[in-house]
Amino acid sequence: MHSPAFPFRTVLVLAIGLLTDSAALAAADLVVTNGRVLTLDGSSRRATAVAIKDGVFVAVGTDAEVRAQVGPQTRTIDAKGRTVIPGLIESHVHATGAARGEARQPFRQLHSIREIQDWVRAKAKPLPAGTWIQLPRVDVTRIRERRIPSRADLDAAAPDHPAVFTWQYANKTVQILNSRALAAAQITSETKPAGNGKIHLGSDGQPTGVIENSGALLTKFVSGPSIPEEKYHASLAELLRRYTEIGITSIGDRNSNLDGFRTYEKLRDAGRLPVRVTVTIGLSTDGSVEGTEKAIQKLPFKTGDGDDWVRVGPLKVGVDGGALYGTAYLREPYGPAAFSLYGISDPNYRGDLRISPDKLKNIIRTGHKMGWQMSSHVTGDAGVDAVLDAVEASNEDSPVAPRRYNLIHAYFANDEAARRAARLGAIVDTQPAWFYKDGDALLDALGKKRMESFIGLQTWRKAGVKVALNADHMQGFDPDTSLNPYNPFLAMQTAITRKTEGGKVIGPGQRVSREEALRMFTIDAAWISFDEKRKGSIEPGKFGDLAILTGDFMTQPEARLNELRAQTTIVGGKVVYERK
Repeated sequence: MHSPAFPFRTVLVLAIGLLTDSAALAAADLVVTNGRVLTLDGSSRRATAVAIKDGVFVAVGTDAEVRAQVGPQTRTIDAKGRTVIPGLIESHVHATGAARGEARQPFRQLHSIREIQDWVRAKAKPLPAGTWIQLPRVDVTRIRERRIPSRADLDAAAPDHPAVFTWQYANKTVQILNSRALAAAQITSETKPAGNGKIHLGSDGQPTGVIENSGALLTKFVSGPSIPEEKYHASLAELLRRYTEIGITSIGDRNSNLDGFRTYEKLRDAGRLPVRVTVTIGLSTDGSVEGTEKAIQKLPFKTGDGDDWVRVGPLKVGVDGGALYGTAYLREPYGPAAFSLYGISDPNYRGDLRISPDKLKNIIRTGHKMGWQMSSHVTGDAGVDAVLDAVEASNEDSPVAPRRYNLIHAYFANDEAARRAARLGAIVDTQPAWFYKDGDALLDALGKKRMESFIGLQTWRKAGVKVALNADHMQGFDPDTSLNPYNPFLAMQTAITRKTEGGKVIGPGQRVSREEALRMFTIDAAWISFDEKRKGSIEPGKFGDLAILTGDFMTQPEARLNELRAQTTIVGGKVVYERK
């Protein structure tokens, strides 16, 4: 008889091979150990290690528990005792606009008339005489002199170049032209601007250099060159990469369109998209039911369409203006202290409601009926009242709480509005950076009472309203020196301390804890886009998105929280950023 040993050994080898293959298949793709893991799950569980496989968390626990997931192909990262947090969700940026702007002219934050003049001189130096110079946006609240530059300021900086500075005062757009710009645009005392435009004349009857609502007179001189698509895409990809350096793994582009959505899809398809994107679509309509229906029917998608990387968010409608420009629609008049900052003189002026209540109701009710999540740009307390009236009208058609209406900005919090918002299931999307950068100037203009509840996080949260913290980033590429700094740790520091850039503490009763601030950048931000079951916390089954920080979020001194960065950022189990 033949010995059975050979076939037995063969079977044994095959069996061992199958077991090995099975173990390899079960092993995680990536494991992080030796960390201080803030899971932000329902019980705020702490852990030291996590495992990710096929893009999702498969284990969260102790190092010993998670090491059981390690196989021969598993990548293991030693966090070295650093804090590990869920990937940050920056739920309000304007990344496509920032990318185009930076490709056209890099942004620089300017802080005084002298810095503005120095910037103009530097810009003019290499340019041929007569070349137009368009100044970057500089918010008057951030100019030390609390005024915009004058014609004389620009003449001194650019005597041989036409220069123009643009600003918004209350409900008018103001442009300051130097003498060369007035001559080049052929603006004289006889020039007749269209509509409600106005050319300011001096005591001598000649233009002072100030024009209102007359941008059309300058369009052919200051309209920027078109940006080639590849340059724009490269700029956007670079900005998104920079987001990952501070632990951001998801963004919400908060006022885009079909072209913006397709741009993100192109980056995704080319392997150039390092973060997940939810796109809010700006809605343009005449405010009638029929006009709104037609506008929405033209869109080839609706809320929730897309994939794990690029998805459609809500429709957005503009309701009022902004606190920095005196166009936020307030319950009470702005008052005399605000006159000089905002260029107003009417003691009854309350801001700018840009859409009638009836039209607002038509839009919100129609959007909800057609299956969309809805949102609104609304900054003032009276503006929020108008929006909540419209949401309540929609609630008469069908329950609105499951639709999670987004109140974008909602700066002037109050108990009454907070209770209404909670009852209607509305969510607040707000930006501590405005408080940090502009709180000192706004305190002088708006007064202590208003500013104590400005970005009133505790007012909203105590009423049961979900709040997402974010930046409203729109110009610049640096996380700390962009027009709106997109450093999430600066935003969280401000929410925790209520301290302005000038060092004032305003409204200490609105302070939140560290964990509350972190939740508003993670799990609560996920709630805005119906993503709380997919991301926002470190739990098995959720996307493997996380950031290992450079320090300890829970013990870093409050005044230095803004110095935190990502040591490593992981999206879907893939390392998208590592600090060298």
